[in-house]
Order: sequence, then structure tokens, then C-alpha cells
Amino acid sequence: MRDILRKYRDTATTLVVLILPLFSMYFHGKVRDNSTVFERTLVALTAPAQRVAALIVGGIQDVWTEYINLVGLQAANEELRNENQILLGEALRAKKLKLENQRLKSLLGFRERYADLKTVPARVIAKDISPYYRVVKIVLDAGRSDAVSEGMPVVTHEGVVGRISRATGNFSEVMLAVDSRSNINVTIAGKGVSGVLRGVGDKNDFGGSFRFLHQSEPVEQNDTVVTSGHDKVFPAGLEVGYIASATVRQNGLYYEYDVNPAVNFSTLEEVLVIVEREREPDLENGGENSR
Repeated sequence: MRDILRKYRDTATTLVVLILPLFSMYFHGKVRDNSTVFERTLVALTAPAQRVAALIVGGIQDVWTEYINLVGLQAANEELRNENQILLGEALRAKKLKLENQRLKSLLGFRERYADLKTVPARVIAKDISPYYRVVKIVLDAGRSDAVSEGMPVVTHEGVVGRISRATGNFSEVMLAVDSRSNINVTIAGKGVSGVLRGVGDKNDFGGSFRFLHQSEPVEQNDTVVTSGHDKVFPAGLEVGYIASATVRQNGLYYEYDVNPAVNFSTLEEVLVIVEREREPDLENGGENSR
């Protein structure tokens, strides 16, 4: 007998737990004026179990409801994140297009100011970066098929970029104005000081050195250095850079000033290659492109 009770104990307990609340709900739900002693006793005995069962069921319902809400909230958050990424991408594209439009307008303004210079527009498609994260050479998407050849000047609305060092069918490489091999005939805008701007592209400096023999007027910091046109390569009056410091150095017969380039080579996107020139601007006031 004990073996039988032990064997079916779990089953009997489960049935009691399930059936008692049903009886309780039945008797609690009856509306009667008179009830038997058995009914009152059963109600009294099953009331605690019913309350516990109600609490358990209510708790399960609350947990399930919270779970459903959490799943819905996570889905909504994921949707918002995706929408935010899309909007962010669109905003970045719009900003990029706006900046490109501004650059192209500036290049168009340059071409209008120098209408008698025949130029070929080109995009920068590659940049060689030094170990010190400085741009040392750029590659353009224009070459011999676009009438571009070695030695031609490369400019932007900011000023002189450099000159073509190598040209192939559809591409060309540019030696920058700050390259140590670069020499450009220049003058100080509005002052009678002319000389040569030599590139200084080493690990300690990234600019130019303005060398001259005679100084007729004092040179000041931020004075504009423009092309003189004497080298027959660059048209006169194009900005090359600005005097970095009023401190002058003497190197043999020459005097030197440090020069910061006018062009930010790291942000270059579009340039113009001058394939033909017909005039030399008047330098009486420092050229048409001086500040």
C-alpha cells in the first residue's frame, strides 16, 4: 500500500492542486443565501490556495506581458537605429555634395578670372603619403589623351599645386610645390622682392624656402608669395604661399624666408592643369590673385 501511495503521490498532489482551485472558484462564484457546513468548510480551506493560484497566474501574466513589451521595444529600437543610420548617411552625402559644389564653384571662378588660360580639369584619384602622414605626390585622372604633358603647371583656386612630373594616356603624376626638387620663380606681392621658392619636403618641414639676393622693402609675416612668371612655366600672379616668419636667414650670398604653402594638399580633390597660357598679369599690385 505504501508503495502504491509513494508511486502515485506526485500525481495525486498535482490533481489536488489543480482540482481544489476549481472547486473553490465554483463555490466562491455561487450566489446563495444558504450554504451547507461542507461548502463553507471547503471554501475556507480552498481560499488560501485560490489566492496563491491567482497570484501565480497573475505573476505569470505580468512576466509574459513584460516580455512581449520588451520584445516590441527592442524591435522598435532596432528600427530606430536603422533609420538613424540611413539619415546619418544621407546627411553625410549631402554635406559632401555641398562641399564639392563649393569647390567646383571656386574652380569655375578661377577659370573665369583667368579666361585666357586654357585649362583641363582633373580629379585627384590617388595620394602618396610619407611616413609622417604628409602628401608627397598626387595622381590625376587626366593624361596625354587630355593634352596633358610633363612640366605643365597644376593649380587650384587656392593657388599653385605643382607641375606635371609624368603623364601617360589617361593619368598623370604631380610634383608638389613643396617637393625638394621644385623651384618656382616668385615675388612678394606688392613689394619689389623677387627670388626663387624652393620646396622643403623633409621630415622636419613641409613648405618652402624663399631665396633672394636683394631686399628692397621689409618682408613681414603672412606676406603673400606669388608667381613672377619669369620661369615661363607658371603664369604671373598665382599664390604660392605666405611668409611663415619675419625672421630672415643668410645662406652665403642669399637671404631666406620660410614659406607656408597656399594649398592644403591633404584635402585636394579637384585641380586645373594649365595646358596653354597667353598673358602675364600686371604685378604692380601683386597680381590678380593676391590678397
